[in-house]
Amino acid sequence: MQAAYSLNSNELNIHFINAIKEMFQNKDIEIIVTDNSDDEVDGYRKFISEKIEQYKTNPESFSEMGDKFWTESEKRLIQRHQQKAI
Repeated sequence: MQAAYSLNSNELNIHFINAIKEMFQNKDIEIIVTDNSDDEVDGYRKFISEKIEQYKTNPESFSEMGDKFWTESEKRLIQRHQQKAI
């Protein structure tokens, strides 16, 4: 299971944490926090939004975000965070 949230840091509160705990009961999770200032992140969010909108408007033509998508996303995130660590 996977969930993605986009919110302002002022919106973080105990209700948000409890919702995550409820959703992922007794599971190991990974939390990655980034700010909105990165163009790469904005492009990624736009891509995801377009995929969701495509599914809403025409589910029959929806192209699945399969293993290749997630593998490439993982590589991109690792590279990005390694660059920032340097």
